[in-house]
Amino acid sequence: MKHRKFIRGPLFLLKMILILAITSAIVMLLWNALIPSIFKGPELNYWHAAGLLLLAKILFGSMGRGFGRRNHSYPDEMWKKKLRAKYEAMTPEEKEKFRNKCNSRFVFTYTDDSCEGNAAKAEPKAENK
Repeated sequence: MKHRKFIRGPLFLLKMILILAITSAIVMLLWNALIPSIFKGPELNYWHAAGLLLLAKILFGSMGRGFGRRNHSYPDEMWKKKLRAKYEAMTPEEKEKFRNKCNSRFVFTYTDDSCEGNAAKAEPKAENK
């Protein structure tokens, strides 16, 4: 089992290089087949196609992240599911304690600098009984 750990890193790197090489070749072939004849644009060599692919990755983000995976849970959503499951398993007393703790920790107040003076002057009205 230990020998697999040492193979994973280089194997992953080799796969990524192979995917980049094949994708760059496909981009180059498609570009050279379409763009010069349609738009009278320049032909690309292999390295220009690889650079264009990298530029598209930078500009448009992760390509293929959600393609065909509509119900995939991403790491930023997993903590919500864990917290919800933990909350559902709590007793009503634990839920109340948790809510109070969250309310005391996360207090969101809005202060407007222009109205700060008026808010400080305003006092709650006492009801006459």
